[in-house]
Amino acid sequence: MQERELIKILGVSIDNVTKDEMGNRIKELVEESQKTCKMVVSPNTEFIMTAWKDKEFWEILNHADLATPDSVGVSIGGKIQGRPFKARIPGQEVFRKAIEVGEKEGWTFYFLGGEEGIPEKARENVLNDYPNAKIIGCHEGFFVADKEEDVINEINQLQPNILFVAIGHPRQEKWIAKHKNELKVDLAFGQRWNF
Repeated sequence: MQERELIKILGVSIDNVTKDEMGNRIKELVEESQKTCKMVVSPNTEFIMTAWKDKEFWEILNHADLATPDSVGVSIGGKIQGRPFKARIPGQEVFRKAIEVGEKEGWTFYFLGGEEGIPEKARENVLNDYPNAKIIGCHEGFFVADKEEDVINEINQLQPNILFVAIGHPRQEKWIAKHKNELKVDLAFGQRWNF
């Protein structure tokens, strides 16, 4: 695997990648993971400002296996340092690229998040554009704490290659980090359902 080129924006390390390089990195992470729950984040300016006030979130962002530059503010931060990013890659494009690569590779996906019915609607929308995507499970994200183990057990029974968690930042990234050692997935993404 190629060494990561990182640019720090206010102390948060972000990968300097093109969209194709990002797709290749996602593929590498899935192939090397062996269900060890690698993590992908898409820091934007709001994430970085939250991380400044929240050390746990800062640590999570800085230990992600892939961090894509999500916003114009992040891009400007790179330019100010004389290290411009190769591309601005909003989280939605990360989501689409993961689905696109995964469809070709035959990967499986699980959608966790949103209100009841939202992940199913996201699945329907994804399948309109990527009809061969294998979305093997969905669950709403507003489950109560005593149901969390059931959700994790369902994910682990299915063992998807990719888990998308859409419960709002920093909660989604913290949830992935908290359960990283018990989730039997190759790659987990904090994600918004705006497909």
